[in-house]
Amino acid sequence: MPNLPTLLTQFLHGHSVLSLAVSCEDLPWSSNAFYALDEEGGRLLFLGSPDTRHGAMLSRNPHVAGCVSDQFSDLTQIHGLQYAGVARRLDLPADAAAALDLYYRRFPQARGMTAPVWEIRLLHLKFTDNRVTFGAKTLWSRHEPDHQ
Repeated sequence: MPNLPTLLTQFLHGHSVLSLAVSCEDLPWSSNAFYALDEEGGRLLFLGSPDTRHGAMLSRNPHVAGCVSDQFSDLTQIHGLQYAGVARRLDLPADAAAALDLYYRRFPQARGMTAPVWEIRLLHLKFTDNRVTFGAKTLWSRHEPDHQ
């Protein structure tokens, strides 16, 4: 797996909420979640109940997409990240413990929550940054050499 570009890791560490788009049986749904970035594993970690609509849909179709961004009124300041990946609930105690440790370091107030931890194994990232030039893109793919 190619390393995540520094620009992308800095952006992801600087934000805390992702949008999560899921679908099942031709029905789409989206939600938001707090996340922690695992740079080494190339994944985003979040807590979520399997009883939610998105949790139930993820159990049937693990393919996800989403974005991380702010709201901007000045077009030249727009910058944000889109992602695609595969989600799974971390049920093995060792996998869950390591992920929760990372998540709790980011969000200590979440200790004691009973929702399971999930990972989104990132497959593709696209960072758009109009601050550089209108439409400037940085691309990353888990299975392809680094490219800009």
